[in-house]
Amino acid sequence: MYQKTRTVEATPAISSRALTAFAQSAAFTALMSVGAHIVIPLIPVQITLQTLFVLLAGAVIGSGRGALSQLIYIGAGAVGLPFFAGFAGGWAVIAGPTGGYLLSFLIVPFLVGRLLPRSGSLRWNVFVFSAATAVIFVFGVTHLALFYTSSLKAALTVGLLPFLPGAVFKIVAATSIYRSYLALVRKNG
Repeated sequence: MYQKTRTVEATPAISSRALTAFAQSAAFTALMSVGAHIVIPLIPVQITLQTLFVLLAGAVIGSGRGALSQLIYIGAGAVGLPFFAGFAGGWAVIAGPTGGYLLSFLIVPFLVGRLLPRSGSLRWNVFVFSAATAVIFVFGVTHLALFYTSSLKAALTVGLLPFLPGAVFKIVAATSIYRSYLALVRKNG
């Protein structure tokens, strides 16, 4: 007796789209780690390039992939990989003075990725990057006030004021990089 056999075509376990999403997220995870190690030391919160890369994650690879990159980044750092500023890792960093800033990184790329496409105007781009930067500061300063300084005034003094000039620079840089990226995509599109 002969039995018919069915031919089953092999399908890739991971689609190329999923692989691309993971590769893009991993690239921004790596950029975040590099940005964490470019430091101007202040106490209790250091100045790093992380906020520039977290803004660009949402702008360049979109809300979902950008948020995924930050989930990977914070997860890798939480389990002890030296991804955070000063080559630190572990839950103590997330519970420490920079914890609020780090937690904001989970939200910011999602917001940027959702809001930026609503308009291509320069004003809108600057507004979105500024609003996202404000979210980072709200999370960071609130965390400092609640757990470290016991005072909003002290938290603003150590967690906001020293960072304002750098924040302006990063907003301008993010806007410029994003607009250049869009022009390149349109040209090659």
